[in-house]
Amino acid sequence: MNDKFRAASLSLRLVTAVVLAAVLIAAWVLGGWYVCGLVAVLALVGLGEFLFLFRREGAYGMKMLGLVLGALYLAAAALLPSFPPHLALAAGTLVAALYALVSWSREKSLEPLANAAIILCGLLYMPMLLAPAMHFTRWEQLFVVLLPAASDMAAYFAGVSFGRHPIWPGVSPKKSVEGAVAGLAASVAVSCIMGLALVDRQRTRLTSRRGDISDAAQRWKNIESALKRAANVKDSSHLLPGHGGVLDRLDSISFCVGTYAVASALYPFFAQAPAL
Repeated sequence: MNDKFRAASLSLRLVTAVVLAAVLIAAWVLGGWYVCGLVAVLALVGLGEFLFLFRREGAYGMKMLGLVLGALYLAAAALLPSFPPHLALAAGTLVAALYALVSWSREKSLEPLANAAIILCGLLYMPMLLAPAMHFTRWEQLFVVLLPAASDMAAYFAGVSFGRHPIWPGVSPKKSVEGAVAGLAASVAVSCIMGLALVDRQRTRLTSRRGDISDAAQRWKNIESALKRAANVKDSSHLLPGHGGVLDRLDSISFCVGTYAVASALYPFFAQAPAL
């Protein structure tokens, strides 16, 4: 019975993965506003899961305010590619601070201040990390999705098959050193393959370096593990059968997007990539 349950769970996981992949590919092929719309929807759903993760009951005003701020930021990011993120963060901080002050004047407790902090952390974690992908080139969009996906799959299967040594038991007991090594190898391989396909051989060394940068972003996946352990939940939601919630699927991608955006500002790796 246990084997049948595992087989059914794996089948459900695969079906959900295929559907998600089809949606991502369709948006990527269509490009433009389709990508912007998909990023915005995923970021808002992920933000909602983040807010509910820490406030399962009540605090509906806080959740609504967080979603409104997230929607406004994503709209500005989509319509104004050069919109400065620091201004959005400053505006979000002012609004959250005002919300905390008004709420505190009524309750006289630390909860309003905690709610304001949750709003700001949620905005940073989802909308602000994912928004740069709206204006990546198609190669860059493919890169920031394929690399963490390959790393996650390699880490999962290697961990299940060979994992013996926990890498960070206090945060995520199931993740192993063996899985981490496999994930690193997969991410560097994807980065090298894409780099060799897009740039001249003299820049192969930079390709491998970019793989290390992006894999470092993927390693921040442990942050969500810590958040879920702190909230005492297994998954951020049950929206995606077999996978948990959107937050569970986007954690590594969001940090990969953010890390890539910062690294690209320092060195435009795909500057010589052909148009697609």
